[in-house]
Amino acid sequence: MEDIKNIIGRQSKLKRLHKPLEAAYICKIADSLADDCYDAVSFKNGLLTVGVSSNLAAANLQVESSKIIERINQKVGENRVQRIRFKIE
Repeated sequence: MEDIKNIIGRQSKLKRLHKPLEAAYICKIADSLADDCYDAVSFKNGLLTVGVSSNLAAANLQVESSKIIERINQKVGENRVQRIRFKIE
């Protein structure tokens, strides 16, 4: 299967789908790095929203948020994620 990032960059007809595809791609990467600590919910305008199980989990991840952002951006290859918002689910 072809990588979403390659499809986004190559297909000019998919320009209007660029943001939703990018969001899906970033959420997929975030989920792959989550180690079952959170679930990526959405990505928009540099803000990644992740679902967590409790306030304690959110607080623990907040301390690590800069490292999480760095790992995601490194995997994406660009500085797309600027902030993380934690949502209790």
